[in-house]
Formats: sequence, C-alpha cells, structure tokens
Amino acid sequence: MQDAAASIDVDALSGVSETLLVPLYCRAIESGHPRRVLTDDKAVAVVAQLDRALAASNRRLHRKLLARKLPSKLALSMALRTRCFDRYSRDFLGRAPDGAIVSLGCGLDTRFERIDNGRAQWFDLDLPEVMAWRRQFFEEHARRRFIAASVSDEGWREQIAPCRDRPLLFLAEGLLMYLEPEQVRSLVLGLQRHFAGCELVAEVFSSRWVSRMRSPLLQLKFRRQCHLDASATFKSGIADSREFERWNGGIELIDDWTYFDDREQRLGWMISLLGRFESTRRLQWTVRYRLGAGSTSAAPAVV
Repeated sequence: MQDAAASIDVDALSGVSETLLVPLYCRAIESGHPRRVLTDDKAVAVVAQLDRALAASNRRLHRKLLARKLPSKLALSMALRTRCFDRYSRDFLGRAPDGAIVSLGCGLDTRFERIDNGRAQWFDLDLPEVMAWRRQFFEEHARRRFIAASVSDEGWREQIAPCRDRPLLFLAEGLLMYLEPEQVRSLVLGLQRHFAGCELVAEVFSSRWVSRMRSPLLQLKFRRQCHLDASATFKSGIADSREFERWNGGIELIDDWTYFDDREQRLGWMISLLGRFESTRRLQWTVRYRLGAGSTSAAPAVV
C-alpha cells in the first residue's frame, strides 16, 4: 500500500477516536523490546508512516507518541491484553477455521495480519472518521470487510447477517468502557438475539473503579496522563466476570483473564502487590462469553 503520510489529517480524530493511536504505538514499541511479549510488524510499519504525519502536529499526545514517552508499563500491558485477545481468537479459529471474526471498535487493530488463517471471514467496525483513517493503511477484500458505523447503530448487523450460519466471534478490545452502561447491555443482548450461539471476548473494567473515575480530579489526572480530551473518559464497568450472565438466560461465562495470570516478570512489583488481591486483579480484565439462545422474558435490547 502506498505511503499514506502525505494525505493524513492528524487533526481529524479527537476524543475517544483519538485513543486508537495509543494501542497502535504501544504494540510498535513493544515489538522492539528485547524481551517482547508480542511482535507486530504491521504496527511498526503503520507507525513509521504516522510519525512523518504527526511531526507537523502540536497536540501533546502526538508529541508524546513521537518521542515514545508513554507511561511506563503501558506498552507492556497493552501488548499483554492484545496477546490475550490473539490467544482467544486463535482458539476460536482452531475450532472454527471457516468462522467469522468481528472486531467492534477496531481502531487501527492489526489482528488480521498476525493470526489470519487464510479461510476465516473478518469484519472491522468503527466510526466513519476512524474507518477513513483505517483505509489509509489497510486493504479491504473479499474476506476482510470494513464497516463504518457506531456499535450503537442497528444497520451494521445486516452486513454481518450473511455469516449468521457460521460460528461467530465478536471482539471488543478497548471499547465497552467508553459506552454508557445501557449501551453495553443493549449491545450484548442485541448480539445474543441476532447471533445466538456467538462468542464475545471483551475487555471490562470494575464498576467500582469507574465510579471512582467520575471524580473530576481523577478524570483530569487520566486525561493529562494520556493527553486526551474530556470525552475520552470511562463510563461503564461491571461488578464481576459473571455480570453478563445475570442479564439473560443463555449467556454463559467461558473464561476470564487478568493481566497477572501470565505471570509476566516484566510487570515486576505489580504481580506481587496488585496481583495478590481479587479487588485489584480485576480492576481491568478480559471476559469470554458464549451468547446462547436467550429467554424471551429478557428486557429488549434497544440500540
């Protein structure tokens, strides 16, 4: 694909959409670490193009990305999260090589380049302004479709419908926390209703932690740390890994994963301190569900 640096509008993204740059740069940075947990050649290539575009920007986040001055452990933790999602996706493809994977809020995700098996159908979904960026670096083809829509819209489901008879895996990496609680519930119940039997892998946050994040002081600290605007704040969380099960019959927790489960030694003191207690192990973690046929008594999922 041609060099996109000359045509990139670095000011086209803001708020939540701009957060797509952080995990991309984290994966590229981690790929160069001598003890890396993830190698992402596509992220490295995209970042090389973005660096030339961001060089003209005065935004604090862009300057920080160019200087590779992200918070310590951030690149590692995001790489661990991505490796977890890769692991679950590979497991799905091992059981359903002709299945379909839908990346909700995909940003500049590069999972297709890392783990595609040459047979599965892929769908990348994100807001129109994000997909305009994505098309600068990634090519759409018969097995890889781009959907420009909000996850809260109904229309995108029709683009997935032709794959309804295939095994389906939905991925929500770095997404649900930016939605309102009722939007998360509607999304999960909507997937269950329209794609019964599908699997969902999602990153989640503790509802207690999200409540604390409503403090203006903590919000300010978070935004300053990542140099994001006021719209890029966390809005929803869950009480525990089984919360989705309580929303409707047929929803089943298969597994969950925390940053401490892999015992990655580069996390250092975080393993012994934060990893000792369930309350801190599950401040931010990943859940894996099967969304089986639900109860007709469940509240409608209005999206």
